[in-house]
Amino acid sequence: MSDLEEFRARVEAFLGARYPRRSETLRHGQGDDSLVGAAFRDSDDEAGDLLRARAYQRELFDAGLAWLGGPVEYGGAGVGPEERRAFAETVRRYEVPDVNGLLVGQQIIAPAILAHGSAGQRARLLPALWSGELVGCQLFSEPDAGSDLASLRTRARKTDGGWRVDGQKVWSSGAHLAHVGELLARTSPDPAGRTRGLTMFLLDMDSPGVTVRPLRQMTGTAHFCEVFLDDVFMPDDAVLGEVGNGWAVANVSLSSERDNFGDESANLFIRLLDRLVLLGQEIGATEHPDIRDRLADGYIRHVIGQLLPASLENAVPEVAAAGASLVKLFATDADRRLARLALDVLGPAMVADTGAWGTYAWSRVLLGVHATRIAGGTDEIQRNILAERALGLPREPRPGQDRPR
Repeated sequence: MSDLEEFRARVEAFLGARYPRRSETLRHGQGDDSLVGAAFRDSDDEAGDLLRARAYQRELFDAGLAWLGGPVEYGGAGVGPEERRAFAETVRRYEVPDVNGLLVGQQIIAPAILAHGSAGQRARLLPALWSGELVGCQLFSEPDAGSDLASLRTRARKTDGGWRVDGQKVWSSGAHLAHVGELLARTSPDPAGRTRGLTMFLLDMDSPGVTVRPLRQMTGTAHFCEVFLDDVFMPDDAVLGEVGNGWAVANVSLSSERDNFGDESANLFIRLLDRLVLLGQEIGATEHPDIRDRLADGYIRHVIGQLLPASLENAVPEVAAAGASLVKLFATDADRRLARLALDVLGPAMVADTGAWGTYAWSRVLLGVHATRIAGGTDEIQRNILAERALGLPREPRPGQDRPR
């Protein structure tokens, strides 16, 4: 048995001893017919869902199956992409807790800590984030600083023993349940460049002066939040990286978010596609050739999406540098197609819960898919990145610049 086969068998044994197979719970009207994914959740016990996810993550961490690609000295498994794909393929077959509430800390904040954190920050926070002990949130966007992040207005001023910050953040996923926030703030005005006066901080979300307000979305959920910072004190060791170098730290987080978006989107996509296939069989929709063709197209796009990141590793540097944007655009387009297909399969049942198994909550997919086109940088921003970095086209005019003629 090869090392990969042994790893796959270990994952299978771990999951099989704890969770039922999805094939046993999805068919013929059995099991939970809600849909996975933070944008699509409809739970009366969001905090309880997160506790179950943290317990599952703790078990994974203790078994060496949580941070598969991470350094061993910080609790990672140090395995390669083949093992990571094998884990994703295996876990898809089991009804495990939804860990979306942990992903910001693990896939956005942790990479920045690994790249720019002090030895103490790495040793203290990386195992805690990947074991589920700590839940993280991202405090980047503001009411007037979304796609143009460098225009943010949240200010941090130096004081004895630390910093005091004032400002407002918005669209912070899961901030109401988070323990630590990755906060980007302006620490000095810099007329030579808007990005040079920014500093990254690791904010204790329980600090006095932090107010979190969940925002109700059109899906009915309140996963996104606005965060108000009123004279919040942060100690000197809250600085992540160097003072004034926050833009470089932010780029690590943003790149990692886009890199991992493809993996997480693919995992969610195939689970939704599996559910849609079963639903189509239940109601007879798969008898229509067009529906069968579009379901097959969905599976083909899933496979391409899995192969795309590896194919970009050997691309020319300009394309490789923009690869995360290409992966994200491909994934969001596949999500949009899947939501449209679900609408055509369900018809009126999309918006009127008939009580039939498998139909519930698909309207949330149709409404929630728009969030995937915004999170991690809008589709328009991704196209700008591809145009400028991969294709060498003229740069998009920035605020205060004249449009080229």
